Amino acid sequence: MGDAKVRFSDIYLATEPYIRSVGQVLIGAAGIGWKAAEGETEALEGVTIPGLTMPAGMLALQRDDLRRLQWQRVARGYGLRVFMKNGTLHKLDGFTADDYENLRDAVTRLLRGLTLETRDISTKGWNWGKPDFESTTMTFRVDNRPMFDLPMSHVSNTNLANKNE
Repeated sequence: MGDAKVRFSDIYLATEPYIRSVGQVLIGAAGIGWKAAEGETEALEGVTIPGLTMPAGMLALQRDDLRRLQWQRVARGYGLRVFMKNGTLHKLDGFTADDYENLRDAVTRLLRGLTLETRDISTKGWNWGKPDFESTTMTFRVDNRPMFDLPMSHVSNTNLANKNE
């Protein structure tokens, strides 16, 4: 990934299928990489994630395949959502608030042409909203802010409510 790299430790791969595996993120001119920490590759066995190579437990996202990067608040602190040009969404969780500036600077400096967007999450506590579709994800929005996301592969048996319901 070139000479200049920025490294973040203790980052979870939160891409569907949801696994609990921690590792390191490296950002370089060639793209973004995540490598499972020593002893963490067992959690990845049998999992199919685009870009993940086994038995090394490495996720390699090439710069030319990246479409968008978003920073957002998640359960484990902060996370990076990586949208690929082929519609795949990768999630990396476990960043701290202090990582934001380093990550933003690395994206600007190393991944030319991309910017790190900030995604503000609605925290109203509602369990409904207006559906919005992007790539393979359905997002519920409240007051035009995302509330939560669902992978489209998990959506079934839906119907439209009418005025009598």
